[in-house]
Amino acid sequence: MSDPRIDILSFDSQLLKKNLLGDPSQRMLPVYVPPGYDDQGSLTYPVVFLLSGWGSSGPSYLQESNVFSKSLPLLFDEMILGKRVKPFLAVFPDLSTKYGGSQYVNSSVNGPYMDVLCDELVPFIDHQFRTKRSSEYRGLMGHSSGGFGALATCMLRPGIFDYCLSSSGDSFYTYLYVQLIPLMVETLSKHKSVEEFVERYLSSPNPMGLLKYADTMTMMTLCVCTCFLPNPKKSTFMADLFFDLGTGELVPQLWQQFLAWDPVHMVDRYALEMKKLKWLCLESGLQDEYALHLGHRQLSNKLKAHDIKYDLKEYPGKHGGHRYRFADRIQRMIVEMSV
Repeated sequence: MSDPRIDILSFDSQLLKKNLLGDPSQRMLPVYVPPGYDDQGSLTYPVVFLLSGWGSSGPSYLQESNVFSKSLPLLFDEMILGKRVKPFLAVFPDLSTKYGGSQYVNSSVNGPYMDVLCDELVPFIDHQFRTKRSSEYRGLMGHSSGGFGALATCMLRPGIFDYCLSSSGDSFYTYLYVQLIPLMVETLSKHKSVEEFVERYLSSPNPMGLLKYADTMTMMTLCVCTCFLPNPKKSTFMADLFFDLGTGELVPQLWQQFLAWDPVHMVDRYALEMKKLKWLCLESGLQDEYALHLGHRQLSNKLKAHDIKYDLKEYPGKHGGHRYRFADRIQRMIVEMSV
C-alpha cells in the first residue's frame, strides 16, 4: 500500500489578481492524500475542505498544537488504516488577507474569496486529483471565522458542498462584536487614525503574540469590516465602521448591513438553500469566550423553525484547543456521505 502524504501545490487565482489590498494571487495549497491512493488508479475519493479562523490559514491545520497532540494528518492516517473511515482527500486552502482573513466572502476590497473557493479551488482539486466530482461527496468545515465561512458558503452557493460543519462559527453578532466596541474606542483613541493603528499593528513582527489583546481584537474587527462593509472609495483603510469612534454608538444603516451577515439572521433568507444540505452540524465549547455556543443555539432554533435537519454538539472547553476534533468530525462527515 502506498504511503499517505501531503502534496503541496501552488495555486494561482485569476480572481484575486489586482485585488485592492495587493495580496498575492498565488497561494500554497496543501492536500492530504490517503494511504493506498497511488495503488488504485481508477478509484475516486470524497473530498473535504477545511477553513481556518481569523489570523491563520489552512496550512496551519497541518501542524501539531503541541508536542503532546497528534497532527491532523497523523490522525487521518490512523482512522483510515484502522478502517474506521473510508479513504478521503482533505484540502487546506489559504484564503487569508493582509488584515488577517477574508471571512470567505466576496468583498470589493479584499477580493471575491467565496468565488475563489467555489469557482476556482473546487474545479482545480477535481482536476488535480481523483475526486468523485460531485457535491454529494464534497464537504466543507471550519473553525471560528472558518465555521462562519462554511455556513455562509453553503447558504450563498448551494450545490457546491452537500455537507457542512461549523466549529464555533462566528454568530450572535449583537454580543460578539458589540461587546468589543468600548475596547476598540479606547484602543483607536490612542492613534491619530484607523490607518495609523493598522500600520502599527502590521509592522509588528508578531502582533498576535507581542501586542495587547485589545489590539488584536481591534484588528480582527476592522478586518471583518473590510469583508462586510467594504468601501473602495476610501483612500486608505477601505471600509466603513458600524459604530461611532467617539461615542461607540451604533450607526443604524451600517450596523444593519453588518448584522445581515450573522448566520442567525442569514438562515431566514437562505432556508431553502440550507434544506438542500445532506448533513449540517454545529459544534462548540460550552465555555467559549466569545459566546459562540450561544450563537449556535440561536442558529439551531432558527433551523428548527424552518424544519432544517441539523446536529448540535457541545462539549466542555473554550474557543481554542480543539483542532484534534476535526479528525472525528471528518470521520462522521465521510460516514454520512457513505450512507
